[in-house]
Amino acid sequence: MNFLEIKEKVKDLPEKEVRTYLQHILFRIGMLDDKEYPLEEFSNELRKIYHYILNPIELIEDRFENGNYKKVHILFGYPYLRPALNELKLHEEELILTFYDNFAVGPLANLETVTGQRKRLEWIKSNLEDEEGEADKYLDDLQRAITQLISIPDHVPIHIWNSENAHEQTGLVFTMYLLRERKNNIFIVNTGQVYRELFKKKSTKYNPLFSGEIISEELQTIYQYSQENQKNVTNMERTHFEMEWLTLASSSTTLRIWENGGIKSVSEDYYDEFIIEKAKKLIGKKKGFIKSARLIGEVYAHIFQYIGDSYLEYRVRKLIEKGIFNYEGSLEAMRYYSIKLR
Repeated sequence: MNFLEIKEKVKDLPEKEVRTYLQHILFRIGMLDDKEYPLEEFSNELRKIYHYILNPIELIEDRFENGNYKKVHILFGYPYLRPALNELKLHEEELILTFYDNFAVGPLANLETVTGQRKRLEWIKSNLEDEEGEADKYLDDLQRAITQLISIPDHVPIHIWNSENAHEQTGLVFTMYLLRERKNNIFIVNTGQVYRELFKKKSTKYNPLFSGEIISEELQTIYQYSQENQKNVTNMERTHFEMEWLTLASSSTTLRIWENGGIKSVSEDYYDEFIIEKAKKLIGKKKGFIKSARLIGEVYAHIFQYIGDSYLEYRVRKLIEKGIFNYEGSLEAMRYYSIKLR
């Protein structure tokens, strides 16, 4: 495959998926310092990543229509579990169904309806950076995911993957609401909780905020552990999830965070003061401009929430509108402009 063909393949990858592949590559480069990790194995692992990106085995919708699967895995964000299932030789019999969304931000009212979906899309297009044009596919992706979800035969077990963040937890309760009339056995895989149980030493220094941040080898271990320790969601739990969704969807707020073991709806300007304080520290005595991407990265690294940097960039632009920040450059994307305090 030549450079132009690779470029064409890569440009359509979701940003979150690209970041995870980069994380996997950097992790393996770091492992080269370990004498027990030979160059040959390093080369083989990079080749696997190369093939995962450029040669996907089969389109998800085709596999779903063919019906050749024994269980369904529900993911939120992007299909981060695919490499793990490929390695476990389960990709032909277990379906991955992905909601390509960030449920931590944006309106949720009537999201199961076309009207609610269009209102959410309108908010996304109006407020969030979308340099790659992913918003243009939003309605099709969401409606396809919902259609596939409610079409799963009753005898097929459903495994919902999530972690301790507002994005995946909101996706979980939305999914449970959509499945409220279905009879499938449903299992929840809390990757954050299982990660701490399986990787006790490592989790004291690093605890992934989002399931997609976990490397493939560890996801395989989590998968195997979850299969051996699975517990069916009870009717009482299902009702609780459904009611939680209705509560979230009735709120007019457009930002949700994870706090004290639960989803908390907060005002959209919740992080504005923190952004301003970080800007003051970064600018310091020089009083000059700093790259907005640098500010957003600094803020994101210290809020310990999975809300997406595009939401923080939206708040930076709001602070510019309010006259808190001056800017130079183009507001088309965060990397194109710099800011300073007025």
